[in-house]
Amino acid sequence: MTNEKAQAQDANSIPKNASDGSELIPAEVKANLRHDDDQLTSDVAIPGTTVDDEGLINNFATEPTVYPSTYPSPRQQRRYIFLGAAAILLVAILVLISVSVS
Repeated sequence: MTNEKAQAQDANSIPKNASDGSELIPAEVKANLRHDDDQLTSDVAIPGTTVDDEGLINNFATEPTVYPSTYPSPRQQRRYIFLGAAAILLVAILVLISVSVS
């Protein structure tokens, strides 16, 4: 009789903040499906997602649109030359500082 009381007391002593697992999200979340006349149609408005026959969402990377680049204007070319010269000067100064310190 005391053994049955101990088991009943153990069952009732579960803390109220303990997890029962019901709040866990499953690994494969079903997509929102709409039923129209016994046909399953999927309404996925997010680009880069598809829905398979079972109603599971498949995410994939979206590719950006490809367009040809334009040749830089003479003003942009002068700016590129200036930025390149400044970068070379910066690297040269850093190399000279590192050689003089060592």
